Amino acid sequence: MHEAGLARGVAKALRERGLRVDQVRLAVCGGTREVEEFEGELRTYLIEAMPDQAAGVMNLDIRRVPFGHLCPSCGAEFTSPGAGESCPNCGSETVPEIPTERIEIELLEPVP
Repeated sequence: MHEAGLARGVAKALRERGLRVDQVRLAVCGGTREVEEFEGELRTYLIEAMPDQAAGVMNLDIRRVPFGHLCPSCGAEFTSPGAGESCPNCGSETVPEIPTERIEIELLEPVP
């Protein structure tokens, strides 16, 4: 699964930098899967990769970043954070600009 590889990459990056999951937010861009399904599987694989931080993984902030979509029927281009978006002009199924999810790790501001 694609999510397993992403989770291993996130876990490795956090370990290499000495960070915990409660110190970061994940920004996800792209993909064709439903948001809830993708995030649920990503959390499952993160828990497997970082069992000592399971509670933090369950509370991890995962935000979706808007990305481009193209409608093959009418040619409309638009941005949306969701996967499997319908064209706002004609309602047809669209093609995502970024077909697989990409993740960026964002540091959270420390609480004083």
